[in-house]
Amino acid sequence: MVFFAGCTDNASTPGSADKGINRPANGAAMQHAKALPAIDSAKALLMDGDLLTRSDDDFESRTLQNFSKRDQSFSHSGIVFKEDSGWMVYHSMTGVENPGGNCRKDPYDSFVNPSMKTGFGLFRYALTDIERKAFHQVLQRNHAAAIPFDISFDLSTNDSMYCSEMIYKALKEATENRVILPVSVLNNYRPKILGYTPKKAFYKKLEYIGIDDLYLNPFCKEILRVNY
Repeated sequence: MVFFAGCTDNASTPGSADKGINRPANGAAMQHAKALPAIDSAKALLMDGDLLTRSDDDFESRTLQNFSKRDQSFSHSGIVFKEDSGWMVYHSMTGVENPGGNCRKDPYDSFVNPSMKTGFGLFRYALTDIERKAFHQVLQRNHAAAIPFDISFDLSTNDSMYCSEMIYKALKEATENRVILPVSVLNNYRPKILGYTPKKAFYKKLEYIGIDDLYLNPFCKEILRVNY
């Protein structure tokens, strides 16, 4: 899971419903235009603390989708909250879109941009108002601290986090351990990551949070899915 975490504020100013979306001027414009009503309809359904997942068809996204054992529809995830500048998505990622690798906060429309992604999902956790507020505060803290992406995918540390790890831990903290999401296991895992020697990076068993672990559980319900 190069899935997730980087914390820079890329908020846009309030404006049109498709603020943050780059409109293509080529043959993809028709498909792009067809996606906009679905994006706007989903925005009307948003509630604080909702889970947003998204998909793409590039090699990295396809690889990340394979980490999910039950539903391989999505490769990335974030949590949305309404702020002064509009609906903002807190998420953690690295790679071409976020080379700095810090926790990000992006506008909803940018997060689900149809010129860059192939679809998204909207899911909702069963949280009390107090838990939802605490959830927001934890994510704001991560963003302010510029928590870096966890390239070692180590759940035992909190100084860096990938996307689904950040959501898992934020929910756990915000609900005082009431909401603990399922954990996936990969046996005989030996990562080959730049900067880590094979001996140091060897795991007999890797426990991680797959994207599907975030919503395939009793604490979460599906609202909708959109394919572009």
